[in-house]
Amino acid sequence: MLKYHADLKPQGKDNSPHKGDHKNLYTIRYFLRGLAVALLASGMSYSQAATPTKQSTSVKPVTEVITNVQRDWLSDDGQFLLTLYTGVWNPHGTLFYLKERGGVSLEGFQKGLNITLKSFDPEVGLQAPPEYAIAGTLNLRNNTLIGTVTHYPESQATVRKTKFTPAIPIKGAYPQFVFKYYGFEDPDWHRWTITRVDVINKDTKALVQSLTGFEAGSYSTNYADMNYDGYLDLVLDVGKDLHHEDYVYWLYEPKSKKFVRNKTLEAIPGYPSRYPHKRQLHLNKDALLERVNGQWKTMPCCYAD
Repeated sequence: MLKYHADLKPQGKDNSPHKGDHKNLYTIRYFLRGLAVALLASGMSYSQAATPTKQSTSVKPVTEVITNVQRDWLSDDGQFLLTLYTGVWNPHGTLFYLKERGGVSLEGFQKGLNITLKSFDPEVGLQAPPEYAIAGTLNLRNNTLIGTVTHYPESQATVRKTKFTPAIPIKGAYPQFVFKYYGFEDPDWHRWTITRVDVINKDTKALVQSLTGFEAGSYSTNYADMNYDGYLDLVLDVGKDLHHEDYVYWLYEPKSKKFVRNKTLEAIPGYPSRYPHKRQLHLNKDALLERVNGQWKTMPCCYAD
């Protein structure tokens, strides 16, 4: 590793190269040339290390994986569809208007099961005054959020008690799972790769299923309803590097009560952006799918709204 030595810094009251000290100038040039070579080598090493390779060490628990839980709710007054990432310190999502086109972005905080949110303009940031604020308590068993919605029009603010219920309801209780991740660590880059996910029953602590046959990034996973059947599915990032957006989809099957790997979605590259109010899935500029009668329909347009 190259180190910046203090003796490379020009000395004296006037260190301008136009007035002498060519020795220091040459030293700095050699230092910069060596630094450029080191950076180039580092970039080559990063490209080579971006593709996970199986290590000789045994599979170990992978901790600190963020599981983003995305929930879709309808307000009891029929005005909004709220899609929200929960289970993280900064829950965020979108409040779609159902009586008109558009919606607002939301962000806030979660402490336990209590969630507070405020709308904001992404182009302005949180400094702009909010148009809406939501505060409520999450119920994991029936997947609801009960609280208040505050609207800030130009005049006095209005507060309304609101219950958000599942946008796509299911029969019976919602499955309660805990995901435990396992994999290996790259000793050179100190990065973990997930190769197995154990699905644990949250109530009985029993192992329900082990998901294998992939190598995924360990920063985060998504737990969301990808096929719009009301049940949450697990999505893992298996892209080889930052330029490859490839994902593995484990869709929950209520009949078998198991997660089943879906090859149809897996074959389409691109980050899966969800539009639950239209039951659409936008994967890339050429792939916009809509769920119709339990089947995926390719939309002729590349714009999701």
